Amino acid sequence: MSVSPTLVLQLIVNGLVVGGLLGLVALGLALIFGVIRVVNFAHGEFITLGAYLTWMIAGGLGLSPFIGIPAAFLSGALIGWIVQVLFIGRAMERPPLDSLMMTYSLSILGLGLFSFFFGGDFRSYSAGPNGDFNLAGVTIGLRSLSVLVVCIALGALVIMLLRSARLGLAFRALAQNRDAAASCGINIRATERLAFSLAVGLAAVAGALISLIGTTTPSVGDDWLLEGFVVVVIGGMGSIPGALAGALLIGLLQSILGYALDDSWAKIITYLLLYLTLLTRPQGLLGRAAEM
Repeated sequence: MSVSPTLVLQLIVNGLVVGGLLGLVALGLALIFGVIRVVNFAHGEFITLGAYLTWMIAGGLGLSPFIGIPAAFLSGALIGWIVQVLFIGRAMERPPLDSLMMTYSLSILGLGLFSFFFGGDFRSYSAGPNGDFNLAGVTIGLRSLSVLVVCIALGALVIMLLRSARLGLAFRALAQNRDAAASCGINIRATERLAFSLAVGLAAVAGALISLIGTTTPSVGDDWLLEGFVVVVIGGMGSIPGALAGALLIGLLQSILGYALDDSWAKIITYLLLYLTLLTRPQGLLGRAAEM
């Protein structure tokens, strides 16, 4: 099989789009685990929330799907705050298995609600950018290009927040040592709520972007959640740089292997990579302790 440079560039671009979406999903998972020490199985339902909200805005109201991006973030952040206050925060005072089962129960509840209100139909919309962008023989749809740009911008903003802003420093302090953070005057409970709220907002934005280039179903978030867990484990649980690096690696791997073999083999090799990572480097590629 001959492979031209143009084809390689095309596969890289396709992989970057998938990797960007996986990066947003993994950022939220890594942030929740790093700060709160909770594995959030309900994360997929927050992705689905953003997808359906954007579908209603673009498909139902006929407005631009880009309105769905801030709407999804604000709605997700608000719902995330409520869920953390009512459920996650209380479960954290109990054994770790209780918080795990709490998020799993919320996931099942959310999936049931989406199925009840929207049914199992595949939903999409025509509003938004259409057409292709061509550069040096590489073709990328304007929708995919929009997704990539938004993912890069949001990823950069989150990194800036964590590295410089006061809130980001509080997140990092809590991830490294909760007792030391509390002794420095950091409000542990408020910081946990803000971290969970931000992570859920990012998940909802990921859902909004997924609806722009794909179809929306009650299980669309769960499909991305599984690969999001693969990304954070390979990158390093709780590691933001690891989550981003893992997302790009998996996105490129699936794009290239999906072309060279097929999508099924791409999935199989991805999970083999997960297995090898757990065997040889369980802390992940860039993970050390709980640093963000």
